[in-house]
Order: sequence, then C-alpha cells, then structure tokens
Amino acid sequence: VKAVVSTQSTGVPKPIAERKKWKKFGDCQADGPGINPANSMVGDAVFLTLATKKEQQEKKDDDVAEKMAKLKASGQGMVVCRICKGPHWTKQCPYKDTLGVALDVQQEEANSVKPPTRAPGAYVPPSIRKGEPQDSQSRQRDENPTIRVSNLAEETSEKDLQDLFKPFGPVSRIYLAKDKNTGISKGFAYITYNRRESAESALQTLHRYRYGHLILQVEWAKPSGS
Repeated sequence: VKAVVSTQSTGVPKPIAERKKWKKFGDCQADGPGINPANSMVGDAVFLTLATKKEQQEKKDDDVAEKMAKLKASGQGMVVCRICKGPHWTKQCPYKDTLGVALDVQQEEANSVKPPTRAPGAYVPPSIRKGEPQDSQSRQRDENPTIRVSNLAEETSEKDLQDLFKPFGPVSRIYLAKDKNTGISKGFAYITYNRRESAESALQTLHRYRYGHLILQVEWAKPSGS
C-alpha cells in the first residue's frame, strides 16, 4: 500500500505568526510546537460582520424605493377621477355634467337610507349619543398612531386619501379638514392606523412625495391637548 502525504499551508496574520514564536511556560513549558489537547482547548471560529451606517441607510432607501415602485405599479396613490376613472381630479372631469349626474343620484340614494330605529331602553354607545362630549374619540386618536399630512390640493377627498395611505396597512380613521361654508379641503388631514409600523412606513415613504402638482408634508400628529 502506497501512502500519499500532502502538505497544506495556511496563511495567518503577522501578529499571530509572531506570537507562535513565543517561548511556552507553565504546564506547556515542555510541549513541542502546536497545541497540546491535554491542557489547551480551541474554541469555534466566530466571524463578526459589522454593518456601517451607510449600509443600513442604503438598505432603508432600498426598502422605501421598493414600496414606492409597488405603489406606482398598482396605480394607487395617483390622482384618479371618481366619475370616469381618468388621471385627473373629479372637479376637472369633462364628463361631470353627464356621468356626474348619475353619480350624484346614487350618492343621494345612499344618504337617504335611514338608520335603524332603536327600541326604548336599548343601549346607545357614548360616541353616538347626542349632546355627549366627544372626548373618547380624541383620546382614541391620541392612543393610536396618527400622522398628519399637509399641502393637499383643494380637490382632495377622503377617497383619495384612502387610496393613498391604505397600501401601508389597515387605516382606522381618516379626518380631512374642510371649510364649513364651501366644503373645500383646507389642505391637511389626519390618518390613524391600527399599527405604529404601518404609520412609520407611510410617513417615511410619502413625506415629500409628489401628489398631483404638490409635494406632501407628512409628520407625526401632536396630541390633542398640546
């Protein structure tokens, strides 16, 4: 039987090579070169990978870019007419005098539906009682993650905001500030999510996002008491 012996060389850093030349002492004083398993133990190799702030920021930017690409691919977040589904505001729709009449009739029929009558003595939640303070609703908005979006166009509606912010997670409430006399948007709204992660994702993605001909400003909403 012919034995084949192969020699393998492994390179090590210079400081390690220098330490191997040190004279052994103690229980290892009489040992030859190398490690003696009787009095020495070698641990498992541990490889440490450090991520720089630049790499973390690049990963964060890639996540935001991916969400923006999905948002554009799905067609959500863009201006869509509620009458003809075209890429323009509903107020500027050329078919509002024809198709808009049918839409108004449908809305009037939906609004004319009367709420069910309650039996005498039935429980009525405080949030819908007449004359009751609405503090519970404001407290709920403070507890849930709410963001404030500003620089909205006058033609913006709740449906537009629903299409824009819903892709980031379930939305529990949308409040669009409007003028009491004209019903025109005042340019800002509050969006409340069920989860804080969804609100953070929407804030990071849509802040300084071009919506129509304006640039949105998105920030955390301040508590109602401040």
